Amino acid sequence: MSNKAGLYQKIHAIMKDVEYLQKDDCIQYKNTKYKAISEEKVTSTIRKSLVEKGLVILPIEQQHEKKDILTTVNTKYKILDTDTGEYEIIVSSGTGVDTQDKGVGKAMTYAYKYLLLRTFAIPTGEDPDKVCSAELDDKLVIDAEDKSNEDKEIKHSKEKKIQQNHIAALCALCSEKGVTEEQLKKVLEKDYGITSKKDLTIKQFKEVMERVKKVETPS
Repeated sequence: MSNKAGLYQKIHAIMKDVEYLQKDDCIQYKNTKYKAISEEKVTSTIRKSLVEKGLVILPIEQQHEKKDILTTVNTKYKILDTDTGEYEIIVSSGTGVDTQDKGVGKAMTYAYKYLLLRTFAIPTGEDPDKVCSAELDDKLVIDAEDKSNEDKEIKHSKEKKIQQNHIAALCALCSEKGVTEEQLKKVLEKDYGITSKKDLTIKQFKEVMERVKKVETPS
């Protein structure tokens, strides 16, 4: 028997061991509700058979791309026979939805789950996507609206005029740094086209404060 036949026989044996996996998760979003199979169940079930047959699966190459909240991962795996050293390269892809930094991890989990299901031809029934399409569509719309509102708030904040407490802070800093009222007025007229501190926007105020802080204090 050749080494390669041994690898394929072991894969075939695992296909016999795990003929079907019952869905163990329930996905619900608004009016959408269906059952799915978790990565934990897939991995734990097939792992037992992999250990018994002497096979290991190793990720050897990966590429990922993020667009908005959707991360796509393409991974190459090596399925190796520990008895003979014979191996094959298999590939899988996955996507993960996350607004923070967990997109790659979710996509890797999805890719590995489907690698196991497809390599060993394990049927599960319905589409086991963890996030239904309706939820993803809604999330994209909500995130887009949130970003738009956030941009508006930032713009409004920058355009908003400073308050009395800002003026007091600027006056105190100028006094500490030895910057006279006349010197400050010249800066405001030259760089911002205004003659009074009260006409500064929040953004301009922050800039002026930083400039005054850099002034060397007179000895």
